[in-house]
Parts: sequence; C-alpha cells; structure tokens
Amino acid sequence: MRGICGLCHRDTLEDVYQPEGSTRGITVHLCRHCGLVQSLPRVAHAPRRPPSVSGGADWGNVRYGKGFRTRAALAALARHADLAAPLHLLDVGSNRGSFARAFLDAAPSAQITAVEPDERVAESCAVLARTQLITGRIENVVLEDARFDIVHSCHTIEHLADPAQVLADHWRVLKDDGLLVLDAPNLAFLGGSDVVEEWFIDKHLYHFSVRTLLRMLGEAGFTVIDGPDAGDRDNILIVARKAAKPQSAPLSADTQEVESARTLIAHYIASRARNLMALTAVAAEIAAQKSRGVAIWGAGRIFDNLVRHGHFDATTLNLLIDTHLKAHVRERHGCTLAGPEALADAAPGVVVVMSRAFAGEISEQVRSLAPGAEILLYSDLLARAQTRAAA
Repeated sequence: MRGICGLCHRDTLEDVYQPEGSTRGITVHLCRHCGLVQSLPRVAHAPRRPPSVSGGADWGNVRYGKGFRTRAALAALARHADLAAPLHLLDVGSNRGSFARAFLDAAPSAQITAVEPDERVAESCAVLARTQLITGRIENVVLEDARFDIVHSCHTIEHLADPAQVLADHWRVLKDDGLLVLDAPNLAFLGGSDVVEEWFIDKHLYHFSVRTLLRMLGEAGFTVIDGPDAGDRDNILIVARKAAKPQSAPLSADTQEVESARTLIAHYIASRARNLMALTAVAAEIAAQKSRGVAIWGAGRIFDNLVRHGHFDATTLNLLIDTHLKAHVRERHGCTLAGPEALADAAPGVVVVMSRAFAGEISEQVRSLAPGAEILLYSDLLARAQTRAAA
C-alpha cells in the first residue's frame, strides 16, 4: 500500500517491517526523502477493545504509561512558565488526569481544558477543579485562536493520522510566545540490546526520531527551548515556544536520517529475534529459584513476552506485583496481581524486577519491604542468556 509521507508530503514511502500480531495488518514504512518512520494504513483510531495489557493484545488500551511522564513534563514546564500566574492550559490526550492533577497542584491560579477521546478514562478529569473536560479527538475539537498559554501533549502525537496539521492547530490556539510541552516515544528505543516487546503497535501511526520531530515542529512554527534529553532513548520530551510561521518551502532531503532509521529498524528486528529466543533461558533461570519463593515486579509487556515466548509458568510465582496494572485488571496469565505492600507478608527469597526504566527505584522499594530478598534484574538475566547463547 502506498501513501504520502506525513512530514515531507512526498510519495517516497518504502515498506520496511511487518509488525507481529497486528490486527489491522499495518506495515511500517520509511520515507526515503526525510527519514520519518510511519505505519500504514492510517486510521483516525484503532477499533475499540476491552482493556488489555500485553504487547500482542495492544498495550495501549490500559494507557497508564502517561502517568510515568508527569514529573518530567512538569519539571520542564516549570523552567519556562510562571506557575503562579493565571495560566490556561490545554491538555491533549489527558487520559486519567495524572498531569492535570499535578499541574493544578503546582499552579493554584491556573485552569485547564482537557481533551480525551476515551470516555472510559476521561471521567477521572471530569471531577477536577478548574477543569473543563471535552470528550473527543483533538482533530475534531474546535477551539478559538490564541486561547491558551500552554499546550501539553504526552504520548499523543504518534496516534494522530495527521500530526503536522494538529501541531499547526496547537500553534493557532496558543497565545503569542505560548509554550508547547510535547512528549513522544523515541525511535532510538529500537537501538537497545534488551528489547523483547513489539514496539510498533497498531495505535501508533508515526514513529519519531529526535530529528524528524524537531523538523515537524519547525515546520509548524515552533522554536525548541528545552530538551530533548540525549540520554533518554525511550522518550522525546520537548518544550517549544510559539514563533513566527516559516515561509512555505519543500522540505530538503535528509539522507543521514534515512540511513539512521533503516539501521535502527534492522537492529531491532535482529536483536528482538535473538532476545525472544533467549527468553526461554531467562524463564528457566527464574524457575530454578522456585524453592526459595519468587516474586516478579512488573506484569506488563516484558512479563507477557516471558510467558508467551519464554514459556514461563506464571502460576508458580509466590507473588506478581504491579502497582499500576492492579488498578485496572485482576490477574495476568493466571496469577493474581498484588501491590508492593504484599512483599512484607510473602517474604520471597527472590524478587525479579522486570522494568528497565525504573529498575533502580523499584529495587530500593524491594530492599525496604523485603530486606532479605535477593534482587534479580530482568536486564541482567537477559544479558547472561545472550552471553551463553553466543558462547
């Protein structure tokens, strides 16, 4: 299927990858002119499904991941906005209101207009003070010019059928010198050595690198004043200021970006295939600790792949902990979810930490709640399995 690039608007898309488990039959494409990675076919939204949590079943349905980004986004905004002022913020894809709550606490004179398409989670924002909730897709919401001091958009732009047009609309509704706080998944994630989950999920239509996102922001009339963090390969967090619209001109070719994206995708395909095979050894190493009592902290995509591809028997666990998923689902793969407080009573001999991004923080909690437990990190277990396989 052919399409037009969402950044340079050229008919230069090349098929580069067929994601596993897609229910829409999407194919990942690379623009040979500007290097933007994007999925086709594009739809305004994926079909509605019951809440689910695994990568194969479309992780995005639970969508608690936005809450992890609140602290970083608010800190970046506070460096450039007077939070004591009577600000008006547009929260795009407000989800369960994690950022909205934190912003209202930090900015006591501010008000929020929250836009969220999923009525199942939007109710959380409806009860917030100083907040107007609009249930709908941002593409279909009509807002007046120069109404907002700030637009906040966290892990939303990748879902949009026409992100360039939505950025142009963000520019329109911002006051002069208004701020855009934009957070998106980072294509650089594909360069990791420990990826097992399918990254190209159905709901993500665009897959931005730092370079392609910055170019799209520039085309929309924004000047970046903060970020992105070069050390964060998972997210691209940017604060940009509304500036003058650039003169319309064809976007120049970016051969370096094209080759960089092609290399990342090739690495991801090969590395993920090796890692999925190594999960059997990871599962066996965890299972060997059964007599000591095993708890796993983290029931999301990595755990799901450990069960599906590593053939790990989750019912042998003493405890399966997930602070966030516990609020939305009762069990995963036959194992009831528990909160961290259950560690004290269960007193497992081993706690396996599945998270990569929060491994240090979770390990500290484990030491506090179960001081006698040995902590094993998923990333270390996978690295050992990779080393043995290569020997």
